[in-house]
Amino acid sequence: MSFPRLLIGLCIWVTGWCCVWSADFKAEPVQLSNGKILVAPHADSVVLVSRLWLILRGEKEDLTLNGQPLKWNKRFEGDVHVADLRLEIGMQRLKIGEEEVRFVLGRNEVDHSGPAEWQVYRLHNMKPGPNPCRECHVCEKVEDKIHVGDLNPPQEACFRCHERDDIQKQHANTRLEENWMESCSDCHFVHASPHKYLLRQPREQYLK
Repeated sequence: MSFPRLLIGLCIWVTGWCCVWSADFKAEPVQLSNGKILVAPHADSVVLVSRLWLILRGEKEDLTLNGQPLKWNKRFEGDVHVADLRLEIGMQRLKIGEEEVRFVLGRNEVDHSGPAEWQVYRLHNMKPGPNPCRECHVCEKVEDKIHVGDLNPPQEACFRCHERDDIQKQHANTRLEENWMESCSDCHFVHASPHKYLLRQPREQYLK
């Protein structure tokens, strides 16, 4: 590879990295009309996995992806609804009722067809199975349907996979509130975030 091409590639990579990690952007669910909340995927975002779950809190409506009708997962009822999205590279137009949300499936952090200001979202790993929500959420079965509730306390959710000692070491340089290990979701958006460690805001804002 010639030096000019290498230099251009390096500039593109650095620009993409800064956009992803340094943007002053807060990770939050998408507020739709009538109290509905789109937990995932995020509007105006870039994702790097071709299969993911749409998670909606509130009343479900007709669903389409790129003009094609989608079915809600019949296993879930109650206030949280789920649909399995299988994506191809490029722009995605997700329509819930009359509201449209756009996001992009990219090949990598830099090679995608979304606007430059769109953030690359990392997704929290979920264990495979019919109900991965139960790893972190209170869930109950009602007439063979899964009803997803609030987050479990960290002792029953976060610390099933993350070791307490490791967490304390990782937070040694962080500004912390009293009883901070009982409220992980105050700082982390556990479904997806454009920031490192699934933080709600850039990491610099949490450092001492």
